[in-house]
Amino acid sequence: MNGYNILKVATDKLAAYKNALENIMSEIPYAYLQIVKRRIKRRLVTVKKYFVKGTVKDFPGKSQNTSFIERLNLTLRQHISYLQRKTLGYCKNKLNFSNVMWINLFNYNYIQFHKSLRIRINNENEKFIKKYNHNTPAMQMGLTNSPLNWRYLITVPIPCK
Repeated sequence: MNGYNILKVATDKLAAYKNALENIMSEIPYAYLQIVKRRIKRRLVTVKKYFVKGTVKDFPGKSQNTSFIERLNLTLRQHISYLQRKTLGYCKNKLNFSNVMWINLFNYNYIQFHKSLRIRINNENEKFIKKYNHNTPAMQMGLTNSPLNWRYLITVPIPCK
């Protein structure tokens, strides 16, 4: 496997992740790493890495971690009451949950600027000069040239399967 042309997936050792990847990603090349953390009395004791599919070469540098997906999970839990832990805001209808999830993912990827994706355009330290171009994840990936808005989400037809 070439480490640059494949999808890299790093999760904890929940069996559902492995089964979902095997079912959904059968035709897409991917490397899969499971990271298992063992804690005793809330203290991290050991961290073990299991390469389920792929090798160490497929996960160069700092890509052997779950911090990116854990950050996204926290952001979604903060924005969607259905995902918050230990609350009464649970969802009884899967369709409602799915719709709320897609709306929040649209906001996260196409509307909301991310500070970590900004690009410095001016090195001067003057007060009223624009210093950065701010980007959304979709802009960074080249899917759009500018951030989208809610009107776009509501008015653009969605193709049905």
